[in-house]
Amino acid sequence: MEKPNMKKGLAGPICGILAIALMCFLSFSIEALTVVPAAGQSVSGTPSGKPQNERIPGSADGQKAKHFQDLLAGGTTGTAWPISSRYVVTNSHVVSEGSKVTLVSSQGEEIPASAVLRDKTNDIIILEVKDPQALPPALPLAQSQARLGASVFTIGFPRVDFMGRAPKLSIGVISGESGLRDDPESIQTTVPIQPGNSGGPLLNMKGEVVGVVKSMLGVRDTDDGNFYVLQTTSCALKIKCVQELIYQLPQKDGQLKLPPVSSNDLETLAGRIKDSILLVISKKGTE
Repeated sequence: MEKPNMKKGLAGPICGILAIALMCFLSFSIEALTVVPAAGQSVSGTPSGKPQNERIPGSADGQKAKHFQDLLAGGTTGTAWPISSRYVVTNSHVVSEGSKVTLVSSQGEEIPASAVLRDKTNDIIILEVKDPQALPPALPLAQSQARLGASVFTIGFPRVDFMGRAPKLSIGVISGESGLRDDPESIQTTVPIQPGNSGGPLLNMKGEVVGVVKSMLGVRDTDDGNFYVLQTTSCALKIKCVQELIYQLPQKDGQLKLPPVSSNDLETLAGRIKDSILLVISKKGTE
């Protein structure tokens, strides 16, 4: 009677264990993966087969698309949202020192902004606009910390280079009341995020901001050096860090709050909030 081949039977599990052992966890900035088309670079995947940044003679839509691609060229993108009629919040790593910053509303309006207060430790920055009438309604800040298991969502501008300029929504839950390595200033979520979501608001089901989208988690295979993003693991800075920064602003502004909606109706919440979400485009050395 032939004896079972024990080595062959164990080969699969052993290989699986070794593959896992070759992978190490790390947290990295969302914008580390951002791909922003350079001037004149074709963007593939358009239905007509033509580059998105190619001007179509006589077409207003074509001219707008060309202008938007020119605006993106050579820049870094992120997501921002107003806390008052004059100030907006995003991640510090989205806006480089001395860069020119343009905020773009969901209607395509371009709003110049400048850095007024930066917290590199917590990776947040407050931008100021000159025209207080230019910003959409501010979002209300939650007065209590989001608890484990609470439903949360974000609206932002992930990968505008090929996903388009319309704001996108992602939903999940609070999966950890502290960040990586038990960071007390952050929370972990299952909200899927992509490059460009940086700085976006993390909201509860009342429409209140409970955090600022900060980073996503990935793994690196030490065998081939490739990075793999974990789609349902992300981190956000707790909103208390933004509240503490507000007190340091040189000019106090009354918050123009978007009233919270005590409802679990995500469709209603998204409809009320989406127009308050701004695309950030930052270009180095052009200020």
